[in-house]
Amino acid sequence: MEGYIRVGGKYILRKKIGGGSFGEIFMGSHIETQEEVAVKIENANCSVPQVINEAKLMRSIAGVGIPKVYWYGTEGSYNIMIQELLGKSLEDNFAEIDRRMSLKSATNLCLQMIQRIETVHNHDYIHRDIKPDNFLFGLGKKQSLVYIIDFGLSKKYRDNKTKQHIQYRDNRTLTGTARYASINSHMGIEQSRRDDLEGIIYVYLYFLKGSLPWQGLKGANKQDKYLKIMNMKANTSLDHLFRGCPSELIPLMSYIKGLRFEETPNYDRIKEMIQSIGERNDFAFDNVFEWRKKKSESSSPRRSSDSAIQVKKGKKIKKRQSKEEIKTNIIEQRKSLQYNEDIASTTVEHRWPEFADRRQVMEGRNKIKDEPTCDACNEKKECLIF
Repeated sequence: MEGYIRVGGKYILRKKIGGGSFGEIFMGSHIETQEEVAVKIENANCSVPQVINEAKLMRSIAGVGIPKVYWYGTEGSYNIMIQELLGKSLEDNFAEIDRRMSLKSATNLCLQMIQRIETVHNHDYIHRDIKPDNFLFGLGKKQSLVYIIDFGLSKKYRDNKTKQHIQYRDNRTLTGTARYASINSHMGIEQSRRDDLEGIIYVYLYFLKGSLPWQGLKGANKQDKYLKIMNMKANTSLDHLFRGCPSELIPLMSYIKGLRFEETPNYDRIKEMIQSIGERNDFAFDNVFEWRKKKSESSSPRRSSDSAIQVKKGKKIKKRQSKEEIKTNIIEQRKSLQYNEDIASTTVEHRWPEFADRRQVMEGRNKIKDEPTCDACNEKKECLIF
């Protein structure tokens, strides 16, 4: 579909830049202005079409850090959404900096992620697939602004008019990415706003430490592996989990875990607790990241006459190209290796064991049934989304 295929009347497909089980993503451009865009395409005959619904959802939310949707519709046998083109994901960026991030940068990102999810929640939706791959930097003047993407698994948690909250239910399928999923989600409890917030704190911890304790767990199968992840999350104390991290994280996570199913989170309180980390450690929330500084320094011209000789001989250009190639290889290797079962995509095909009492998980695993339940689920089975 590459080349000069026109979509949406005013846009031309340029090259493929991504894809998933839903379809493909292309870079495109406006015919007149040449503005670059992202074009998301899926087969209109797929079992669970999502692109059109995702486009409608994104337009209904609209706001800072929500990608702009320029056009959506069906052309031929394809559902198409044309949206704002964004930069790298937080995950790709983390890989590029060798999984080492300063406290300032990680905390600045955490605050932005909280702000993005607050916007989503204020428009009556929960995201349900929080992970660093689903937060992207903008481009150009917005290169330090974090966007939230991928609303294919999002769900309304309350009516936009009556504000009636969905009912509490259990025995649900695990929707989300196991590595960052909340404990309640692992246990099969219907997700609400608290679960998105818990996921963000796990992402923050991931940036601070470079990994999470439950990464790399082995299991006989996916279900067994995910059960082990759940048990480790449930049985790891907050003191142990946040050892070596800012002391504010323990009361912050305690507050989030203590939220009731329908309770509206106090976003101001959460943001204040995050900002207090900056105040205590004497750094600003200016979204100035150390990797931006390094790139700026490396791209600034040298004053010595040797630099002119190097440019003439092509040595400087060759070195820069080699560096970019190395970065690209790192990202590609990460993509090929990282998507093992605990982070690979959203798990929707398994059910978790029943729990007569949720506290059993916190007290031990003796009463957890070995086999998953097989009761029919009232929810539609969601397909994966890029």
